[in-house]
Amino acid sequence: DIEAEMIRHAIDHYHGHMSKVARGLGIGRSTLYRKVKEMGLEATA
Repeated sequence: DIEAEMIRHAIDHYHGHMSKVARGLGIGRSTLYRKVKEMGLEATA
């Protein structure tokens, strides 16, 4: 899934700093956490 790959890349790029990840992706933090949980991604680097 492209969205999951973008989120995974952003988490790596921002070293797990989720506020920066959300800002970089142009989404809210709560939306980011929901997507991370739904996709089963790791929330910290």
